[in-house]
Amino acid sequence: MGSQDTLVPFSEATKLERLDTHTYSVNLVDSFCIGTVPNGGYVASCILQAASLHLASVGQTDVLNVHLQYLTRTETGPAVIIIEDIKLGRQLSTIHATLYQHALLPAAPWITPRSTRKEIAAYLTMTDLSKEQGVSLPTAFSLQYPVAAPPRPDFAALRGDRDPHWARFEFPSHSPLAYARCLRNCVYYDPREQSTKTVIDKWVRFASGENITAAALGYMSDCWPYVVEAQRPSPREAAAMKQRGEDVPFAPDARFWYPTVVLNLEVKKALPKEGVEWLQLRVQSKQIKNGRLDLEVLLLDESGDLVAISNHVNLILGSERNTAERARNNSAAEGPVSRI
Repeated sequence: MGSQDTLVPFSEATKLERLDTHTYSVNLVDSFCIGTVPNGGYVASCILQAASLHLASVGQTDVLNVHLQYLTRTETGPAVIIIEDIKLGRQLSTIHATLYQHALLPAAPWITPRSTRKEIAAYLTMTDLSKEQGVSLPTAFSLQYPVAAPPRPDFAALRGDRDPHWARFEFPSHSPLAYARCLRNCVYYDPREQSTKTVIDKWVRFASGENITAAALGYMSDCWPYVVEAQRPSPREAAAMKQRGEDVPFAPDARFWYPTVVLNLEVKKALPKEGVEWLQLRVQSKQIKNGRLDLEVLLLDESGDLVAISNHVNLILGSERNTAERARNNSAAEGPVSRI
């Protein structure tokens, strides 16, 4: 397990061990956490890895689509992923994956009934993207609506923070999000001229220097769910709003946690096996209301091709909920489990 100050490479943080034909183990590390809870996209990537390994023997290692339900908070330490074959086909296969923690056993059945926690349930459609063929038509999609993204960068200049349109994002240490250690795993670049607070454009790469692989798309789709933070009022702005008699949306120093309830990911393009250095993100919400938000994340490669689309349901909770005491057993006799 990585310490709070250790950068653990993504490939190590998602390393799996095959326990039997349908069971895989992984150790969730601290450096991919928000507070005490591993980032939802990071855990999703562990499940994507297991699914790819599970169907490698039939050549269906690519995730076409995945739907994940986050049932309760995960935590650092050992986890077991058990896969059920729902329908295996020549072109598409559907599998179900469940991630478990707590009271794990060293041998089959690997979990302890009424004690082990079922934390994430996922349905995955698997395929071989290299064999796709059929009708292809233009759609005129671009990142020009609702606002235009800056031109694609000169990546050599971007790496040295010299691109004229994009600048490296330096995360302030005093920020209310400083407890989100998972942010250290990526290097982010923002437009030098921000035209809106409601549409977030970024270029991103791994801080470890690793390439971004297909399995990392789960994490990349959830590496910046901070649309609320873009509208955080500064102390000066909050004071001015109060003076004008306007409602301040939340306190400048309020510390939030944005737990994922549902994450859907559809892969549009296969990444090369060796991965890519850069991805472009466009993140936006259509409604932020009553402590809940939707999140649409578009992921594009260096050439501007759409790689994946992800849609999330997130809550907006006080950060104390992230570290609150939790039940240790799923037994109905011991009361309900703390879900979020």
